[in-house]
Amino acid sequence: MLENLPVYAIEAMLDSLPIDLTFMDADDKIVFFNRCRIFKRPPECLGRDVRGCHQPDSHAAIDRLVADFRSGARDNEEHIVKKADGRQLRVRYLAARDPSGQYQGLVEMVEEIN
Repeated sequence: MLENLPVYAIEAMLDSLPIDLTFMDADDKIVFFNRCRIFKRPPECLGRDVRGCHQPDSHAAIDRLVADFRSGARDNEEHIVKKADGRQLRVRYLAARDPSGQYQGLVEMVEEIN
């Protein structure tokens, strides 16, 4: 079905969503993010290991989440984050799997919920 959509249309569609989307591939590399409104991401994030985009104290949690997604122990996780400026954010992590169930990566969705 996606073969009928040009890349520019897919990008426009994803950029129009009121959420930040990031995709990390099965090699733990950030390979896509839409036009971020909440977490500003520099283009240099693309191709980086996900750990390089987070503080060292979060690496163990990232590793546990990715290991659980790879093994199939779980397929999603959600957190509510309260920012210093009063905003509340819902952060969701979803395992991306191909039709056979193989782990293909991780989708991060962030939205303001105030």
